[in-house]
Amino acid sequence: MNLESQVRDYFQKMVLPDEVTIYDRLLLSLREKDMIASFNWDPFLPLAFKRNRKLRRLPKLAFLHGNVEVGSCLEHRRSGFLDQRCSVCAKPFASSKLLFPVKQKNYSEDPFIHSEWEHLRWHLSRAYFVTVFGYSAPVTDIEAKTLMLDEWQRNPMRDLAEIEIVDIRERADLESTWKEFFVRRHYAIWDHVSKTCCFRNVRRSCEAFAMATLQNDPWHENPFPDTTDLGQLSKWLEPLLFEEEQGKFSGKPCPSVSCKAA
Repeated sequence: MNLESQVRDYFQKMVLPDEVTIYDRLLLSLREKDMIASFNWDPFLPLAFKRNRKLRRLPKLAFLHGNVEVGSCLEHRRSGFLDQRCSVCAKPFASSKLLFPVKQKNYSEDPFIHSEWEHLRWHLSRAYFVTVFGYSAPVTDIEAKTLMLDEWQRNPMRDLAEIEIVDIRERADLESTWKEFFVRRHYAIWDHVSKTCCFRNVRRSCEAFAMATLQNDPWHENPFPDTTDLGQLSKWLEPLLFEEEQGKFSGKPCPSVSCKAA
């Protein structure tokens, strides 16, 4: 068994617990206009997506280093989860590549990975709010950092936009690592994802940020309730989803819903 097969076998055995996880909250904090780009091989984000997709309005996903739960049909340029099939030829998706050279990733050589990066670059070139969660931008992955920086610097909204870094490293170290991405003081550094704008203003992070910075009219924060029950969390989201269906986005917190853990 080669190294990639061993890696795939190890990660494919991982499962999510039944209760609410950070992956569920991350997905549900965003809307379909948004994107989560992941470097992780583990199946947790895809598994969380599958069990929450009945809510329909979920962010797009991109897997920049591949993932054990995603694959593609290169002939017809389709991709998805491995339990799905190509919409053109109906063949099962082939697993995505996982391992890349340490010094030179050569992302563009793999068609599926290249496509994932193109999706991220498109979003970065138009983003109003970017949150970096758990990615250290290692020197061994200079190609990834360069690809992201190039698009971010082309973004016409960059002077008004915000970037958040979630990491437990020293602030000075993080500021040095990410300084090329910052515009003046338009950034924040947190030690936990719960402090980010998308967790404090669920599904309304861009609107809340714009009201505070452009309109000088901050909204009340509307964070997730403290529950471990997915059904209760889905119920709590209903007023927000209803607003979205109506094309209205307010800063008013959802009506009170009891979401205490069992």
